[in-house]
Amino acid sequence: MRYTPGSRGSATILMILIASVIITVGIGFNWLVREHIKASDGLKTKAEAILKARSAYDTIIYLVLNGQLTRKEITVSGCENIADLKALPLNGEEVLLTDDIYVRLQDSNGMLSLASLNVTVMERLFRKIWGMDNVSGQIDSLRDWIDADDLSRINGAEAFYYRGEGLPYTPRNYPLQYMDELKFIKGFDTELYDKIQPYLTMLPNTGFNPNTASDEVLMAYLDINEESLKILKDYMLKKAIASNIELFALTGRRISSNEEGIYFYPSVFLDVTVSVGRPRSLYTIKAGLNTREKPYSPYGVVYWREE
Repeated sequence: MRYTPGSRGSATILMILIASVIITVGIGFNWLVREHIKASDGLKTKAEAILKARSAYDTIIYLVLNGQLTRKEITVSGCENIADLKALPLNGEEVLLTDDIYVRLQDSNGMLSLASLNVTVMERLFRKIWGMDNVSGQIDSLRDWIDADDLSRINGAEAFYYRGEGLPYTPRNYPLQYMDELKFIKGFDTELYDKIQPYLTMLPNTGFNPNTASDEVLMAYLDINEESLKILKDYMLKKAIASNIELFALTGRRISSNEEGIYFYPSVFLDVTVSVGRPRSLYTIKAGLNTREKPYSPYGVVYWREE
């Protein structure tokens, strides 16, 4: 074999290059495999969370329909083989159902409804939560958004305003269909929406139930101060409020019963939230329930959202 000067060095360099390519491909393939495994684990975890959430939701439906409704909760005694719970609070308090599954139930009579608007109470709530003295612009714009005409209120906004702003939409002129729609309305933005959203519901009110209302809703609905609120809350820790006589003795306020409705008691509508995972939720179901029995079903679903 004839030897050419420098051929050994060239061969060495070529072998180094080939080895480098093989190592690079190996490292890339190893990274790709690890990423696929990570993605597969993520999909597996997500699928398990979905199954857990759906199963927990079915459990909650059973407990709600078979439990005993009281003024502030649903007692579930006799269902120990299904869930280790004695009661489901109806004030939006989060409770552990099992393992890493948490549930919240909120009586619509303990919130302010966007489906049955109480303008006076809504205005008080907006002022308190936003820290603004004048919220007439937001209130009038909200009312203009849902009413059937195109006549703008003094501080409101109808189609002419939205077109003038170059926006690709005009008022619905019909009741809101989803909560996020509030952010489209003049005077509302993401910051204000995030502050007010926890106290609102898309479900109808059938009256008012102070036993399941938050502090902010109690102060807005009853028009009371912090001192009266504390007296009221201390009393409700001992027993549920059942009448205007009790309420007046505690706060000097009464719930107006001029309109037909259910007062001091939950409605048939419940906001239900089921979430799986902590500290970050892996999967969440949010649903609005109508617990009144239907001709062909034991309950109805007003809305459904999965996150």
